Amino acid sequence: MATLLLFFDGIGVGRDDTSVNPFAAARARRLAPLWGGELDPGASFRPLDATLGVDGLPQSATGQTTLLTGINAAQLMGRHVQGIPGPTLVEAIDRESLFLKLVRAGRRPTFANAFTSAHLEARRPRWSATTRTVMAAGVPFRMLEHDERRDAALPHDYTGAWWLERGMEVKRRTAEEAARVLAGLGDTHDLVLYEYFLTDLVAHRGNADQKLLQARRVEALVDAVVTAVDLDRHRVVVISDHGNLEESDHKRHTRNPVPLLAWGVGADDLVRDVSGLEALTPALSDGSTT
Repeated sequence: MATLLLFFDGIGVGRDDTSVNPFAAARARRLAPLWGGELDPGASFRPLDATLGVDGLPQSATGQTTLLTGINAAQLMGRHVQGIPGPTLVEAIDRESLFLKLVRAGRRPTFANAFTSAHLEARRPRWSATTRTVMAAGVPFRMLEHDERRDAALPHDYTGAWWLERGMEVKRRTAEEAARVLAGLGDTHDLVLYEYFLTDLVAHRGNADQKLLQARRVEALVDAVVTAVDLDRHRVVVISDHGNLEESDHKRHTRNPVPLLAWGVGADDLVRDVSGLEALTPALSDGSTT
């Protein structure tokens, strides 16, 4: 059984207000809990507290580190930390990485995102918690120059539009084509992680039309992946680190809970066991729900 872990940065559980919540305006079906809609048949859902018991607005560095290590990173730091993990969080990731735990258990994780050599070889790198999680385990990165072109990796914008606008050579893909890439990786790996962060970026900087577009693209990808994956053999999981896009009338993170959604083998057990962001890595690495 493989787990396809779809991590969307900055999507929280909002309210049914089409003037504020792009997921409500899009009438998202697979992601209906993000606007209070009816849960997709076959899905399991649980809202998770993104504040981690720490005052202030949840942030990416501590939220993602928590998700990918099982350590409450906000409590470790005594505050929420935005952006890129610093030395204390990097040390926690190096020691407790989800990928490292899976490799030590003899399982095969992979990061589906396509990287450029320039990013990985930068003299002053700005590596996210997800990137550090892969590095800690020594798992090879999938490269834009090779893997993306042979449908063995996806850009962080699965459609390719973001990259093409910046002069990069990538394929244009529909959600269905991207889902086939992820489903194919699931047939040869135990965990496939895919990160999509334009949801958070556009929530901070975009206009209403751009926010609605991102909500629709996220919904389209989740729908396509759930359709493409053999749910009698595998599992699809959706998670986030903090809220943001679900309240488009401002550009700040929110204190809203984040969604844990799962379809397929062991979905109910996973959602039952993951009571907080810090419980995801133990649930995925201890073998009880894998």
